[in-house]
Amino acid sequence: MDGISFLEKLTALLGDSGREAIFPCIGDLVANGLQVSRFAPSDHVPNRQDVTQYLAAWCKDARLSEDASRTWLCDYAVSTLARLSNSSPSAIRHSTKSNVKYIYGSDRPFVCEREGNRFRADCSKTCPVYGEMVTKAAKTTADSLAAMERRHAVVPSTEAVPSVKEVHREQFLSAMQLVSRELSKGTKKTGILDLLKQQGMKTRTGREWTYGILVSETRKL
Repeated sequence: MDGISFLEKLTALLGDSGREAIFPCIGDLVANGLQVSRFAPSDHVPNRQDVTQYLAAWCKDARLSEDASRTWLCDYAVSTLARLSNSSPSAIRHSTKSNVKYIYGSDRPFVCEREGNRFRADCSKTCPVYGEMVTKAAKTTADSLAAMERRHAVVPSTEAVPSVKEVHREQFLSAMQLVSRELSKGTKKTGILDLLKQQGMKTRTGREWTYGILVSETRKL
């Protein structure tokens, strides 16, 4: 089956909306396949998988059933896209089925990329979706960036956070070590109180030290 026949078959599958739904880039790819001659030697040339997924995304957007898309895309890939790879017809069919299943099972939208499309396929400003594709492409890019940010976001630490009571206890123990050390040096309680305040140390309940509290705690030592 040649490219024109595939185009006619696709139009028939789409029914009354067929002519309008087949955008210039789609019509070009279906009728002519990927034209390698349109690429410069230094350009990246899309492969068979790229073309298949692009067409499958369009099929889904055009509301073709997954079965109908799979059937005609398998025939098209074997007949038209085989020259882009060294795979056998059975391998191409298997790969095409997998691509269609992947596209129909994902939320990947159809974005044509307009004149700058990677397939160097025909494009026209009279295309019914020419205008909306600008917004659609921008949204797709924003969604991709957001997804990348989520994937690279710092994973919250699962390390246990000490309770306020535990924090107060640790601070109090440090304070009492200072008190004990200064008492052994003969430092007066007023001097110890100044040291505690200077170092921001707290009591066992998290309060600021006072002379009365210090006296009470030293009696417990």
